[in-house]
Order: sequence, then structure tokens, then C-alpha cells
Amino acid sequence: MSNYSFLAKSCVPGNEIKDDFDPSIFIHYNAPSPPPTFPTWEIAIKILFYVLAMLLDVVGNSIVILIIVLNRKMRTTTNVLILNLAVSDLMVAAFCMWVHVGYQIAPEWPFGDFVCKVNTFFQVLSVTSSVLTLTVISVERFMAIVFPFRAKWSSVVTGLVIVLTWCVSTMIASPHLWIRQQFKLQWKDRLEIWCEEVWPKIYKNADCETYQPGKMIYYIVEGVVMYFVPIAVMIGAYSVITIKLCLRRAPGTLIGSTASAQEKSKRKVVKMLVAVLVVFVLCWTPQQFMLLWDVFRPKGKIEAYLDDIKYAALYVAYLNSSLNPVLYGGFNENFRKGFIEAFRCLLIKKRNKVGPLTQSSRNPVGPGSGAENIPIEATRSSIYHLSVPRAV
Repeated sequence: MSNYSFLAKSCVPGNEIKDDFDPSIFIHYNAPSPPPTFPTWEIAIKILFYVLAMLLDVVGNSIVILIIVLNRKMRTTTNVLILNLAVSDLMVAAFCMWVHVGYQIAPEWPFGDFVCKVNTFFQVLSVTSSVLTLTVISVERFMAIVFPFRAKWSSVVTGLVIVLTWCVSTMIASPHLWIRQQFKLQWKDRLEIWCEEVWPKIYKNADCETYQPGKMIYYIVEGVVMYFVPIAVMIGAYSVITIKLCLRRAPGTLIGSTASAQEKSKRKVVKMLVAVLVVFVLCWTPQQFMLLWDVFRPKGKIEAYLDDIKYAALYVAYLNSSLNPVLYGGFNENFRKGFIEAFRCLLIKKRNKVGPLTQSSRNPVGPGSGAENIPIEATRSSIYHLSVPRAV
């Protein structure tokens, strides 16, 4: 009876588990399994896909930044937010992509303790900032299109919103500076190194079952901030914008060509809104599902194929940062010309050639079509007068 009493006392529900085992004892034993190895074709495919994603991310977002920075007329509220988005997306390439693929093709964690902590912090920081900026853009477009006669956001308000976005992102990411740790386990036949999260474990019941309430709370909050709330806000904002544009009618009688131009403009705006939202949902839903599944799944060894699914889900989530420049500019003819100019190395050369397009060279639009809220500034052949449609 005393033995059972001792066991009951050692597993008091709510008590934190103290990890006091001595890892030096493992030096006398061989590792239970050899280090993982990967076929050459798998390594090559993973590297190839990430190289393509990183190039698209760096090139696309760098051009967006140059376009806005080098031209004052491009520094509208929407474009400044897109600049912030581009910075966040560049951080995904700088701190996330290469570490993810490197760890997946190496037999052990290869980057050391500092990278183990700091890398994950910057991962969450950049991704959260990117998602929140997308959400802010949808709100700003909602205000500009649904309430066109109200005062637009001032530069001060825009700056405060951007600062708030980074503050929230930092708060969400900061726990990783403490919970991420590198571990080394010296076996008789090899040194095992890995990087993982270490959350406090609590006894769940007198049977010594454990759980990690801190981890559960954190990932629920992270899911709300990074996924569920942004999705709800963007769906709501873009749905109202779409309805507003479709129901808005210009006063007076329009000739057939003008009406046709208005309809084309409306369809273009709606396509962009749908594309932005759909791609965001497609890219982030698998990763968010895997994060929550990993927190609430029954404990135990998982099947090997699930590791491949988790890898693919995170890759697709990172890919969203590479696609953002295409989504926000690819529907605009001037942006496409901008990429051509950049690849021809003419961006810096032509940065002082400023001249607005004539009305005849712009897309004809009528009042009330929704396109009157789309500022179009462009040079005759230069990217830094690129206009980002006001509907996003």
C-alpha cells in the first residue's frame, strides 16, 4: 500500500515534471537507430524547389521595394503597406527557407544553438508580420472603396499601423527565444544533435499522464492571430468590396464601349481579390492544420509519411511569400512592364524620368465603377510609376 501511495504522490495532477536524468549514461550504449539518410533524388528535389521559391521571393519582393522607394508618387497608403509586406516576405527567404531545407536534408541539426533559437523567432516574426499586413491591406482597401468620401489614412496612421503590426508579431514570436533549445546526446557510436521546443510538462492525472498546457495555449493564440482572424477579416472585407463594386452604377447613360470598359475593370478587380484570398487560404490551411494536429494529437510515434506531409505543408506556407508580389502586381500591366524594365537593368537609369500617362493611354473607366479609387501613376516605359490596384 505504501508503494502505491508513493506513486500517487509522485504524480500529483497539476505538478510540473522535473527532468533530472543524467544524459551521460547514454555514452555506454549504441544509439537505437542510425542517423537518417536521404536518397540523392530527394535531396535534389528539395533543394531545387526551395531555390526556385527563394529566387522568386527575393527578386519579386526586391523589385517591389525598389519601385516604391525610388518613386515618390508610388508612396501611397496601399503601396507603403505593400512595401512592409515585401520586407516581411524577404525575411521569410532570409531566415526561414534555407534553414528548413537544410535541416531536412542533414542527418543532424547542423546550425548550432544560436540559430536554433533565433531562426524560429525570425520565422514566426516575419510570417506573422506578413499575414497581419495582408489583413491590414484588406481593411485599408475596404475603407477606401466602401467609404470613398471619408478621409483616407494619413501617413501617421499608416506608420502607427505598421509599428503595431511589428509589435504584435514580436510578441507572438518572442516565446521561441526561450522554448527552442538545441540538444546533444552522446551515444557510444555517434553524436545525436537536434533542435526542438521544450514546454513545461504537467501531470494530467494520478496515472502520470502528462500534457503541455503552455504549448496548447500558445498555438491556439498563434492560430487565431495568424490564421482564423485574418481569414475572417479578409473574407468579410473582400466580400463587401466585391458586392459594392458589382452593385455600383455610374450616373447617366453610358455608351456601349464605356460600359464594356467598366465591366472589364470590375471583373479585373474581383479576380484580384478572389486570387489573393484563395491563394492565402490554400497556402496556409495545410500548415495551420498540421500545427494544431501536432498539439492535440494522441502522443506516440507518428508514421514516417506524416513527416513528409509536414514538410510539404510548411514549404507551401513559405511559398505564399514568394507569390505575394505576383498576386498584388501581376494583374497590373504597369507592374508587368516594371519587371521587364528591372530585368533590363533600367530601373536605376530611368528613376528620374517622371511623366504621367495621358488619359488616352489609361484604361477608360466611368464614375461609380469602383475603378475611380484606383490610382494609376506610370511613366511611359518605367516601372516606378507602377500602379497597384486600389481594390486590394
